[in-house]
Amino acid sequence: MTVKYYTIGMAGHIDHGKTTLTKALSGIDTDTLKEEKARKITIEPGFAPFPLTDEIHTSIVDVPGHEKLIRQMIAGVAGIDIVLFVIAADEGVMPQTREHFEILSFLGIDKGIIVVTKSDLIDDEMKLLVEEEILELTKSSAFETFPVHFVDSISMSGIGQLKTVIGSLLQDTQVRSSYGPFRMPIDHIFTVKGHGTVIRGTVYEGEVHEGDDLVIQPGNEKVKIRKMQVHKQDVHQAKAGQRAAINISGGSRTDLKRGHVLLSPDVYSETNTVDIVLSTGNGWSGKLKQRSPVKFYTGTSEVMGKIVFFDRNELEKDIDDIFCQVRLDEEIVTKRGDRFIIRRPSPEETIGGGKVIDPNASTYRFGMKTVDILRSKYEGTPHERVLQTLEKEGSLTESEVARSTGIDDQSLQEVLTELLSTGSIHHIQGLYCADSAVRYLKSELLARLHTFHNDFPLRQGIPKAEIVQMFKAKLPQKAVNGFIEQWEKENDISLTDQFVHLLDFIPRFPEKWEKRMSRVLHLLEDMKLEPDDMLNIFKGQQIPEDLYSDFKYFLIKTKKAVLLFDEVLLSQNVFETAVDCLRRKTNEGFTVQEAKAALDTSRKFLIPILECMDAKGYTVRDSNLRKWV
Repeated sequence: MTVKYYTIGMAGHIDHGKTTLTKALSGIDTDTLKEEKARKITIEPGFAPFPLTDEIHTSIVDVPGHEKLIRQMIAGVAGIDIVLFVIAADEGVMPQTREHFEILSFLGIDKGIIVVTKSDLIDDEMKLLVEEEILELTKSSAFETFPVHFVDSISMSGIGQLKTVIGSLLQDTQVRSSYGPFRMPIDHIFTVKGHGTVIRGTVYEGEVHEGDDLVIQPGNEKVKIRKMQVHKQDVHQAKAGQRAAINISGGSRTDLKRGHVLLSPDVYSETNTVDIVLSTGNGWSGKLKQRSPVKFYTGTSEVMGKIVFFDRNELEKDIDDIFCQVRLDEEIVTKRGDRFIIRRPSPEETIGGGKVIDPNASTYRFGMKTVDILRSKYEGTPHERVLQTLEKEGSLTESEVARSTGIDDQSLQEVLTELLSTGSIHHIQGLYCADSAVRYLKSELLARLHTFHNDFPLRQGIPKAEIVQMFKAKLPQKAVNGFIEQWEKENDISLTDQFVHLLDFIPRFPEKWEKRMSRVLHLLEDMKLEPDDMLNIFKGQQIPEDLYSDFKYFLIKTKKAVLLFDEVLLSQNVFETAVDCLRRKTNEGFTVQEAKAALDTSRKFLIPILECMDAKGYTVRDSNLRKWV
């Protein structure tokens, strides 16, 4: 069963019942701060688990509705998949209703439900008026198609039906990609006594595992994942769409803040100059001049900067697709296609929003030539469309690439051939993959092998089947198998008996226990042909019992010992000496009695030794005789 993870945003005007609705749906009160309880308003985004079915797990984000808390609102809805847009039946559409509506539209939220709360307070005639207000607000927008549901969170009227509608909507909602590099914008940092720094956020892309080495940007702080929780439950991994609290080691808590991003290393770069395509709303008060100061919001970050136009000196209301640039006072982390919001710092109001075209922009001259360059970058060449599609989807067949990009067959063949020749994409097992994603996959595999060898130095490596399973969310099994074979041929990794390991790795005793494990080998030799139970020897040397299985397998695999029975091993040197002794003291064939006389050991050990000789091809049993091969 594949579990799908989603995040639901709860947005709307202050006092319209978002927090009460969240509690009615999930059973969780998301107002946890003392000030929130005292003032009865949401100050920080609250999060509640809301598992709909075994296959659909969701988190509800309850964002602040107060006009002075718009930054927290934007940070809260960053990363949501659908929205519950809340309007109180007794008050209808209010100022923050309109501002939240604009912000959600600019952020590209195109799936959701309009929920009218406190519906027990109004009659049928008032319901019709509220519906008319909603139609007027949402006209000619994506919200126009949202279903409208009347509920009352106190009496629970309509809550059951709302849950059903949410489930149906999510069934048709595409999950966020767990493929490719990991990215989680940080919205909360705190310290837990005895554990250190914990960061929280909604996972945008990829997945993360305990022990992974990541970075926090801006600043490129290297950190290691110690532990993770999803809604207060310990987990070993977190993936796109989940709300995660991650305990990190390394980095400096004093430098961390909301707006920093937890990332896979060597993937994203920091920037302070960003090309954008901007659309403006009609809810702000006036015009915005060239190079005016603005607040730029993307992910959970809020940064001051200046807006730079190339085809005008003043910005007006209600205009679509303005190709321009923001030059920021601080560095941020973003990528092509990310959504953003721009607000005026004084008077505070939302101007507009749109998409990032180029996160690492250059400076340009004023004029239509620059606008044409930015428009071309935004629309993308066929090559860029193919690459962007593969980076998003992970791997596709040729027909799937054609369907996703809308490029005709002949042009697509030319594009794929050129991208293959430049190494921008790879073709393996009938699938096309972006080079950036393949390089990420290889670096992640090498990092995991390095960690595995450090943690389990006695083991040869990670079973190939386990690696295929490890990366199945990122690439199909046949593609992973294909890349493992390719990387082995290219001497990036090695494969020994279906165990994948680093090229120069040789199993060895853990440094901490090397002397004691060497002593165990010497003891085995001293015991000759009547060795003690290995577990007893291990305990006698005060070596942790959880290392025993690996040690036993290591001795057998490296031919330092042979398994006689149960937990009893015989030193390889002793075994070979016994074989030589028998050869000298017997003829072409020998009985058990003759072997016992030659080796002078009890039947308890003799029979397993002889059976081991059979298994290794030294002898062949023929009735009561064994014959030398």
